[in-house]
Amino acid sequence: MTANPYPNLGFNPVPGSVPVVSALTAKLQKSAQTISDAHRMIENLRSGSSWEGDAAVAFREQLDGALPTNLKNAHTSITRAATALGEWQKALDGYQDRARTLDGQAKAAKTKIETAEGTEKTASAHPDLKLAGQSFTDDAALKNAQARLDKATDELTKAREAVTEAKNAYNDIIKRAQELEEDHATDARGKARTLRDSTDKLAPEEPGWFEKAMDWVGDNLTDILGAIAAIAGLAALFFAVPVGPILLLVAAAASAATMISRLSDPKVRASLKDGFTKGEFDADFWSNSVGLAGDALGMVPGAGAVARGINGAARTASASGEVLSLGQMLSSAGGKTWLAAQRLSTGGPSPLSTWLVKGTSNPTLYGNVLDRSVAGAGVLTGTYGVAKNAWEDIKDPTAEKTATGMDAGRAATFDGIAHSSTVIETLRILKVLK
Repeated sequence: MTANPYPNLGFNPVPGSVPVVSALTAKLQKSAQTISDAHRMIENLRSGSSWEGDAAVAFREQLDGALPTNLKNAHTSITRAATALGEWQKALDGYQDRARTLDGQAKAAKTKIETAEGTEKTASAHPDLKLAGQSFTDDAALKNAQARLDKATDELTKAREAVTEAKNAYNDIIKRAQELEEDHATDARGKARTLRDSTDKLAPEEPGWFEKAMDWVGDNLTDILGAIAAIAGLAALFFAVPVGPILLLVAAAASAATMISRLSDPKVRASLKDGFTKGEFDADFWSNSVGLAGDALGMVPGAGAVARGINGAARTASASGEVLSLGQMLSSAGGKTWLAAQRLSTGGPSPLSTWLVKGTSNPTLYGNVLDRSVAGAGVLTGTYGVAKNAWEDIKDPTAEKTATGMDAGRAATFDGIAHSSTVIETLRILKVLK
């Protein structure tokens, strides 16, 4: 704990370190100068003509964004802060100088109090004070005793008044120190407001929780969409019409969005390219490949429903011989897509599940349970993919490999066979296969 630099006052009315404030002011001034130099250099690059060509054009296009403005605003903001701190440094130095003066006065006042209390103690112990109440038969002796008593009493009274006067003087110094403390605090609050205002509409503020959350969602959009697709696909197995078909279409749409998001990542494309062209079949390659396969399979029910809906609408229009408007055509296709989605969502257990539970007492029940268990595994791996991005502590290479293996096994068996049959049936309806 730092010792009180004003021991005679008994408290520190002007806390703060002038050297620390001075050093911080110097750093801010240096930072402002550095930013100013950077801004000047960028402006020269933007307006210069010594560098020509495509690279120069591309570079200048990058510089034409928010960077020059942000640098200029940052310079203004930091300069304001440095000015405010410089003013506070001078003010703090003055406050502390006054505090040192008051501490010296308090020391002198304490010395006077001690001296006055010593004089009072001596005066109160004067033997002539004991003459009070004594009797004398001789008038001369009585007058002498009274004079001595009066003198001792007068000295004691003056000594006590000196003690009171010395204490009042000390208390007045303490009061002035307290007023100094209030002046210091008021000035400090004002300078703090100036420092806060120095960034107003100038220096970019740190993103709030909402901006940070949106950034996190953007960084992990692929995993989030994949989890949504898995959850919607599982939920579709538990609900009948109309909720089940809606969830089936939601799962398909989320799978399509997941595939688009996954393929838009340059790292994913590079990993897949290196795998097929350079034989780099590492963990990233397999994870991305399994993910894309799962996305494609997840799209099949929805894509099949849409394809059947459009095909049905086209056939209806052809059979009627009427010319339909675009709105009528879309309405017809939407209705038939909905009917196709209903048939797909109520089609019973998948082919592999049906084969595995063949011969059981209740094949439909056990088949549905098996399908839901497999879909639940997809939800588990999907939600783990999101959770590990939110909590670093649960990241584990073994768990990630296990999740990839589970997704691969599910895609190659249950989902692959089930959706293959959907594709074949859709192609037959579309007259592509006979």
